[in-house]
Amino acid sequence: MKKTLQKGFSLVELLVVVAIIGVLAGVGIVGYQSYTDSAKSRVAVANFNSVKRFVETELTLLNNNIQTVSGAISAGSDCSSLQAYTVYSDNLGDFIKGLTCYFGTDGYGNAFKNPYDAAGGNQIVYNSAAANVKKGQINIAHFTAADYTINGAVIPAGGLFSSGGTSGYFYVEYYTADGAAGSEGEYKAKEFQLK
Repeated sequence: MKKTLQKGFSLVELLVVVAIIGVLAGVGIVGYQSYTDSAKSRVAVANFNSVKRFVETELTLLNNNIQTVSGAISAGSDCSSLQAYTVYSDNLGDFIKGLTCYFGTDGYGNAFKNPYDAAGGNQIVYNSAAANVKKGQINIAHFTAADYTINGAVIPAGGLFSSGGTSGYFYVEYYTADGAAGSEGEYKAKEFQLK
């Protein structure tokens, strides 16, 4: 009787294949995480730039009396009670809140979700203290009554900080980490004036 030899993989061969697959998966996962982190950063910064450009455009129209009623921005103390922003009628705080509502996930304009927030929370926040702002969020705020540092320069306390006036200065800043605003390159905050 002829004995047939059964061919198969040895335990050592199987272990080598499993080890190779493990190494390839480890390299792939690290590469994928790097790719997703880079994509999140690019989306967040693109949204930041969009907000700055939008504000520049609106302020050009409003500050130069090309429009006296904004076609895009509504104003109000909260997102549920907004009306069209009218120059010299609505205050700076309501204007800034209207900007925040425009970009909010439940707002009336372009909804920006924070790419770093797994729950899909708002990327735009209104007048928040630095300690409360998370990585990837954009804070739209009026200056406080105290000295304020923006992009490394101290803005001294003075008369341009009131949110209750119909004109004044405000800023838009991007947070590169929880509680830490960016201060260089494309992460720099931008100061605006509503005249």
